[in-house]
Amino acid sequence: MPRSAMSPRRGKRTVVLAVVTALVALAGCQAPVIGPDGTGTGNPNVSPSDTHADTAEPEPTETHTADTDRTKPTDSASPTSTPAETTESPPPDETDGNNSIAVAGGNLSLSADRIFADVRDVMAGDVTAPEQVTVLENESELADVLGGGTAGVPRFYELLGLEPGEGLNGTAFERMENGLTFNSGFIYILKRPDGDPGSTEWVLAHEFGHYVNLRVDRVTALRSKLGRTTDDSYIVRAVREGATILTTDAYLARHGNRTAPTAPLYDRLLAAVSPGEIDRYGFSQYAFGHRYVADRVDDPADLDGVFENPPRTSEQVIHGYAPDAEPPAELNVTVNASGAWRSGGSDRLGEAFVRYALENGVSPERAAEAAAGWGSDRLYYLRPTAGGNSSYAWTFRWDDAANASEFERTLRDYLDERGERGDDSWSLGDVTAVLHSPTDRTTVLVVGNESVVDGTVVTAPSSEAIRLELPGSDS
Repeated sequence: MPRSAMSPRRGKRTVVLAVVTALVALAGCQAPVIGPDGTGTGNPNVSPSDTHADTAEPEPTETHTADTDRTKPTDSASPTSTPAETTESPPPDETDGNNSIAVAGGNLSLSADRIFADVRDVMAGDVTAPEQVTVLENESELADVLGGGTAGVPRFYELLGLEPGEGLNGTAFERMENGLTFNSGFIYILKRPDGDPGSTEWVLAHEFGHYVNLRVDRVTALRSKLGRTTDDSYIVRAVREGATILTTDAYLARHGNRTAPTAPLYDRLLAAVSPGEIDRYGFSQYAFGHRYVADRVDDPADLDGVFENPPRTSEQVIHGYAPDAEPPAELNVTVNASGAWRSGGSDRLGEAFVRYALENGVSPERAAEAAAGWGSDRLYYLRPTAGGNSSYAWTFRWDDAANASEFERTLRDYLDERGERGDDSWSLGDVTAVLHSPTDRTTVLVVGNESVVDGTVVTAPSSEAIRLELPGSDS
């Protein structure tokens, strides 16, 4: 995939999971999906599917929806894993003589039936067992399950630098086992040549937790309460993964051959990925999601409440706010089309996205602080009527004037780091960026074709409203 001139020069991983479209049937445990729900990472869920380079982009859709769940996040999508050195090997295959879950592909050294029965007991879930668990032997087999190919991200992500990088390659977590569960109920486990049965046990428990939540319709209830923006997709994955991590650790404490909880692992995975890579966005769904769920639920048998009354923004997930606390601020945006440009859709990206995108130009600490004043945002796709790539207007409303000023200072430094600053704009390779402050609590970043970036007139009809007048010419 050609890289934008804005993108940092990082090596891609040699094996990456297919993004967005390949995740549509997944429900379980991946890692960073691009964008949102990727239920399976990261993250990530439908963000508009723009293409790169000089090709015309399809009309963007508003959501990011992928439907797999995995145990450990990988580039835009990832499964769960455990470091071998932290596990203790369980005794060989303990079965009850009544194995109903078929094992395909490879072999398991422990009983899938026993683990499933214990997970079901922990969750008090009255569901039938899955028909089969498929054991994968290597990353290429996992990539085939997900559709193969190289991970890609929406063009806007690429322009911001929020892309796959080295991920966990070269870290202590590189050779962890993984798992994923499809919404259809298919479960896959990726074994490592040096894997420990103890890690296989908790990965299976994690995936069975996803399976039970699917079968008791918690996931359906969760989705029905939320929209289909990137921010909503982040919430879906955070709640699903948070609930499953809570379940896995309860299983280990009551029935497991190892008792060390898995929750701390996700903080270590998040810290192991270089700032600016999209995997950090994906892993954060696990880390923050677990904290959010664990603050509200003591027993996995009582998960219904958090699925039926979930957080409404990634801000609430990150800071632990109740669903009715800190609702999105009012932000009314009018985009007035011209003969040359029109609005082609919009998306709320959310505080989590702002935070991890900013890490491409400033420190993680500063990015987190700048994003923390988030009140609301909306990304608008500005499409040339003659065809070609979109440009973008990212609109924000902040909690107060001080937070708006903090974000704008940070964004200017981010842009200085990623491009060349002119009098009132930044040149970011083959695109241009201009920052507007229509009021003391609102910000607009216009990025893309120089003519629309320079020609768009930004005004504020009121303190909570923004008007964008698109230029009449695209040259």
